[in-house]
Amino acid sequence: MNTIQHHIDEHQEQQQAQEVRQHRIRQAGFTLIELIMVIVILGILAAVAVPKFTDLSSEAEAAAANGVLAAVNSATATNFAAVKAGKSGSTAITTDATLTTSLDGGIPTGWTLASMKLTHTGKDGKTYTITVSPETATGRATAVLAIQ
Repeated sequence: MNTIQHHIDEHQEQQQAQEVRQHRIRQAGFTLIELIMVIVILGILAAVAVPKFTDLSSEAEAAAANGVLAAVNSATATNFAAVKAGKSGSTAITTDATLTTSLDGGIPTGWTLASMKLTHTGKDGKTYTITVSPETATGRATAVLAIQ
């Protein structure tokens, strides 16, 4: 009788071990509802983040254009002072060539110069135009930025 009881006990232990293994297998992954909730949360985060990112790139383009405008205004003021002081080699800014010469490093990368107008088309699709008025005997060249 002892051996029969021993076999029954062994069989019950094996069944319990198998049930534990099956239970672990069933608990190995995420439920469908958990996965759907994660996807929904990621979708909401993406919907909030993408517009903010595009706004930042537009602001960056405008800031870069304002930086170029400041560089042009600085160059024209410095050049006008050099001409008025009689510095040798200084020439009034009246053409594209004299404007290019007055800019330290030349025309900025990504910008084009024609007819005293610096133009850049940004990644945001906007066109940034800096119009430079020629230098006169009584006043320095001035620059104005237009965004279209």
